[in-house]
Amino acid sequence: MDKEKYLTQLGNRTALSIGLSAYISFVITSETFSAKQTLPLNQLSVNPTTMLAKGSARIYIVDEAQQEHTLFFYQHHDFLSIEPRITLQSDATLFIEFLEDSELCLVPGTHIPNLYKLFPEFHQVQAGHHQTFQQNLFNHQLNLSVLNGAERYNRFLSKYKQIAMLCEQKKIASFLGIDAKTLSRLRANPKRK
Repeated sequence: MDKEKYLTQLGNRTALSIGLSAYISFVITSETFSAKQTLPLNQLSVNPTTMLAKGSARIYIVDEAQQEHTLFFYQHHDFLSIEPRITLQSDATLFIEFLEDSELCLVPGTHIPNLYKLFPEFHQVQAGHHQTFQQNLFNHQLNLSVLNGAERYNRFLSKYKQIAMLCEQKKIASFLGIDAKTLSRLRANPKRK
């Protein structure tokens, strides 16, 4: 676990005080996961400080017909920014699949109230990460609404090149809102702009 990289990413929008950095360095924990490991998200101790320090992952949901729907991809140094008590449809569960050997770093949930109480800038740090997460969700929704399949795939390739090599086509197609056969045709087309 590289504490310095974690602290740099955590404070990329709002500078961390020396005290906050020292506190986090003392309490930070990490957990490793193997490639293709899949877990229900509620079985992980995920909180807004959880960062994918190494590897890549995807968040997905399984519907009533047992079809997987990819909601989000994460690359190394991305914060998961998923609230632990997120409300879903009944009988729905969020899952995380690690696409390669990965490591999650986080501040244990028992320390989060102390961070808010002792360090006033922590509110701004978390607000910045939450804003980034909301912006990413909004941009993805906008792409689904206004871009055609080829344009979405080209944007996906420019942002998630490593994930495109690791992840199955049907999972990428689900994220892009297109059929797996359509994605196969797009991948076979050599003229991508």
